[in-house]
Amino acid sequence: MGCVLVWVGGLSVWVGPVCSVGPLNVEQLASCIRVGQSSKEGFGSVKKVVLLTFLSVVILMAILGNLLVMVAVCRDRQLRKIKTNYFIVSLAFADLLVSVLVMPFGAIELVQDIWIYGEMFCLVRTSLDVLLTTASIFHLCCISLDRYYAICCQPLVYRSKMTPVRIALMLGGCWAIPMFISFLPIMQGWNNIGIVDV
Repeated sequence: MGCVLVWVGGLSVWVGPVCSVGPLNVEQLASCIRVGQSSKEGFGSVKKVVLLTFLSVVILMAILGNLLVMVAVCRDRQLRKIKTNYFIVSLAFADLLVSVLVMPFGAIELVQDIWIYGEMFCLVRTSLDVLLTTASIFHLCCISLDRYYAICCQPLVYRSKMTPVRIALMLGGCWAIPMFISFLPIMQGWNNIGIVDV
């Protein structure tokens, strides 16, 4: 599998065989290699240990922080009454999944300088990354709309307008729409349309 050049909004972006994306430069094109082989410019042993330790701490903090948010809202009755907190718990769940399903493999790829899990799992991980980060963005948009509607538009009728059914529909949209723009295009190869082999 060779390197490919992708045009994204007029910007050249190289996509290497190790399932990584970055700005195009001559060094990266020159060091284009096959899956399973690492580049000679990789991290030294000490740097790998330091980087892996740092990334492990970040991943652990993300897991514990998101679990703490979810447990706090689920255990406290007052927090469960606030409708916005349903969006916050769902957002924390999406971020928890990122820190469990996406970040560890990205950290290993970064430290090892190669993707060792095969092409299919690369597609699955990329799909999960797109799904979960897009879901997080949609949750933030819903929280913003909810707060804007509650504070600015019609604060007196907010409780009657923001029903559990509407919250469920908004949450369903936060998860359903990203599924269509993540797994479907990536697994069908639609993301490769227009890619020119270098």
